[in-house]
Amino acid sequence: MHNKNPLDDNLRTEPRLPHNEVIYVEIKSSGAVENGDLGPVIKASETVDVSANGIQVRVTQPMRVGAFIELGIIREKTGDRYDLVAEVRWQKRLPGSVGYLVGLALVESDDTSIVEWKLAVSAMLGDDADDHVRC
Repeated sequence: MHNKNPLDDNLRTEPRLPHNEVIYVEIKSSGAVENGDLGPVIKASETVDVSANGIQVRVTQPMRVGAFIELGIIREKTGDRYDLVAEVRWQKRLPGSVGYLVGLALVESDDTSIVEWKLAVSAMLGDDADDHVRC
């Protein structure tokens, strides 16, 4: 039987880097946050891991699965900024915490930095080859 747990590494199809980055999530779609607040809202968060096509983040408020959000990711190490669009694919409340883990699937779009993001992740995989998690 296939395990549907989103945190199960068997569901991941590409390498992920356990990577802490500064991420600012700008929520543009109405109803993206479960408490009923409408966008745009800017929340600081931190990444748990990253890949070319997805990001796992810690956030303080629950988000609606299926919502599309705009992300501004700023890498502390380089200062590079990436403007991306993502779909909230899943979330899980962190035990003993007020936070949530949220899985974001990046969406291809001409108006984003998706190509630059994928190149940066490829470079990170090369730099951190011993540290990344193969999924």
